[in-house]
Amino acid sequence: MEINIDLKNGYKIKTINKNDNINQVYGLCKRCSDYYLLHDGTYPNYEDAEEIFTSLPPNNTYEDKFVAGIFSPENELAGLMEVVRNYPEPDSWIIGLMFIDPDERKNGLGRMSHDAVKNLAINSGAKMFRLGAVEENTNGVMFWSSLGYKKVKEAKRDYKKKTHNLYTMTMEL
Repeated sequence: MEINIDLKNGYKIKTINKNDNINQVYGLCKRCSDYYLLHDGTYPNYEDAEEIFTSLPPNNTYEDKFVAGIFSPENELAGLMEVVRNYPEPDSWIIGLMFIDPDERKNGLGRMSHDAVKNLAINSGAKMFRLGAVEENTNGVMFWSSLGYKKVKEAKRDYKKKTHNLYTMTMEL
């Protein structure tokens, strides 16, 4: 899916790919190391950046997946969203990951970017957004809740060096 969305603040959301953007994404992962330390208990490595482009849930293909870069007016990568359509049901989209550069947080960029991709999902026939948020990520859980997501499930999950309660959160579209 090719995406090119202009946001009100001069930022743009556009599709990115591993071949052209891996170094930018790796740089963003390093700048967002707070997420990796909280989530995995480790600093991000190059493979973590590659995984953003290559990981897929069961029974989905790369045709279902897109990675959208959030670019500043100066064309710097300020964030990204990794999304898979038709998971776990045909009318459901899952946000696998959303990063905003720490220097870009707390200014509405995450909300604007989410709303733009939500509108894309609605216009593409999606009925639900789904995501996972670890309980320890209280800022993330509060952010997603403020957008209207509801916790529908909780389960223990092992990550690299940590075990978390993982909340499955959904939003009806």
